[in-house]
Amino acid sequence: MKKSFKKLPLFFFPVYLLPVISFCQTESNNISVYQKTEVYEFVKGNTDNPVMVKEKVSTTYKCNGFRTSIPFVEFYDDRSSIDEVKIFVDGNKAKNIIPSYNYYSVDDIFYSDARICYFQLPLEKKNSVSEVDIEKTILDPRYFNNVFFDEFYNLENKQVIIKVPNWMQLEIKEYNFSSSGISKTIQQKDNATVYIYSIQNLAARKQYTNAPGPTYLYPHILFIYQSAQPDGLPSVTYFKNLQQQYNWYRSLVIDIGNDPAIFKDKVNEIIKDKKTDVEKIQAVYNWVQANIRYIAFEDGIAGFKPEKAQEVFSRKYGDCKGMANLTKEMLKAAGYDARLCWLGTNHIVYDYSTPSLAVDNHMICALKLNGKFIYLDATEKYIGYGEYAQRIQGRQVLIEDGNQYILDRVPVKDNMQNIQTQKEELKIENGALAGKVELNYKGESKENMLVQFYSITKQNRDIALQQFLSGNNNNYKIQKLSTSGLDDWNRDLYVQYDLQFVNAVTEFSDEKYIDMDFDKDFSKFIIDTSRSQDYWMYYKYNISNETELELPDGYQAAELPAPLVIKNNNYSFNLQYSLSGNKLIYKKQLQVFKPIITVQQFSNWNADIAKLNNFYNEQITLKKQ
Repeated sequence: MKKSFKKLPLFFFPVYLLPVISFCQTESNNISVYQKTEVYEFVKGNTDNPVMVKEKVSTTYKCNGFRTSIPFVEFYDDRSSIDEVKIFVDGNKAKNIIPSYNYYSVDDIFYSDARICYFQLPLEKKNSVSEVDIEKTILDPRYFNNVFFDEFYNLENKQVIIKVPNWMQLEIKEYNFSSSGISKTIQQKDNATVYIYSIQNLAARKQYTNAPGPTYLYPHILFIYQSAQPDGLPSVTYFKNLQQQYNWYRSLVIDIGNDPAIFKDKVNEIIKDKKTDVEKIQAVYNWVQANIRYIAFEDGIAGFKPEKAQEVFSRKYGDCKGMANLTKEMLKAAGYDARLCWLGTNHIVYDYSTPSLAVDNHMICALKLNGKFIYLDATEKYIGYGEYAQRIQGRQVLIEDGNQYILDRVPVKDNMQNIQTQKEELKIENGALAGKVELNYKGESKENMLVQFYSITKQNRDIALQQFLSGNNNNYKIQKLSTSGLDDWNRDLYVQYDLQFVNAVTEFSDEKYIDMDFDKDFSKFIIDTSRSQDYWMYYKYNISNETELELPDGYQAAELPAPLVIKNNNYSFNLQYSLSGNKLIYKKQLQVFKPIITVQQFSNWNADIAKLNNFYNEQITLKKQ
């Protein structure tokens, strides 16, 4: 769907954007934003676009150490234009730097309205400065949602100026201002209200993996547009409430031009052997997941208006809106009540209590069956019917319902949705651990496993799966491999094989030493305590493993390690050994109930992982009687 970071600093872009563009944040101390001024003015437009936003941004970068160059990138689309770009190096206009203007693309797939302006900006030596002045026009303020105050480099001085004419009614909401050192003044000038935000000495934006989205963390303002009455032009009503926001969304989807005749035969083919409603729905959902490639970037009007279902069907790719629309139309062609719905993933702090286009960044399909809604997100390629990814669980969802709307929430699933189990029955043969292994994956553990599996270079499936299961350990030999659920994601993923783990047993005199845990889940899950942002796990984990080892004749287990039991409100670790007859039994259960580890919890988490690793490191000793 649309980008949820409509007005981020200019260096926020995918690393795969273009080969000539690279950005290394390790250089951030070498570069600072010495001075930046951003001016946003709401102005009278024309009959088609009664209100426009004129944007003028002047940024001066300073080199603090060694010579370098940095990429400058600005996005625009069919609802905005770049009117002028000026580049200065050490005070002189850089006539030899020519900005490039291209359509945005990935893997030679071009997006309908996404474009970029880019160039490399040199910083010649220590204390040198380079300046970029850019002017843009945004044709509709609805697409201008927020302004972030931080930068990807250390910021020395910045001013953000917003000019709102008296004929424009809007609200400015402030987020994450508590410790940012931002001052604000408000002036009345030339029949307008002028908001001036001044920022000094703001540290560069941190980029951590598995972190909350920017709207949770960084100081920014959000615009809530209500209405406008520019002189001589029709009045404009924006989003005073959610109903008005829904009305605008509906105006974009009501006349898309879907033609289900294009794919009606395919729908009939997909469901022809299915008996129940659930089986038919699952089959259609799986087909979209398996056959439509997800492309995640759209902007402008295409950030909100889905592509025609038949176009997504024919091209075999689409963004979330296109995939949701195709899922809906295929299910309707099969005779079901399917609807589009909008939501904001957990990447966004806002919800629908704030009427703004910034509150959602995703679109899925809602299916009404037996009076209840089931949510189908075809962008989650390997997740099953009735299963929900962590990123949408508990999030508000806006469901189309004719001229009205339904506001609901995606169900919250506990970690039982994602349980993964492993059962091993082993014995010792010629210095190897040999026996049978059974694996079962559900929910997001299944999805995670399949994402990794299908990311392996395409080759013989059994070979690829063996590489994944063995971790490319040549001593971990797999035979008689069988699977189910690799292609039907509505089923659990089941894997069974015979194992011969050579060199897994060390012998010395009358003793044998064995490492009973090959996987050692979470062993490397140490969080850097210098990190300043919470750690968000991908999902709620539930790992349950059991290994039975048949003791060799004449041997008995020496003293077993003490059980490890750690439990709190967020997670629990329970690992223990026991003896039952001639079998040594090892059980491990690692559960995460709340998939957020806060900064305050890092030390405790690391201490518990250290205890877990100490347990893993205790070898089992078998002694000859």
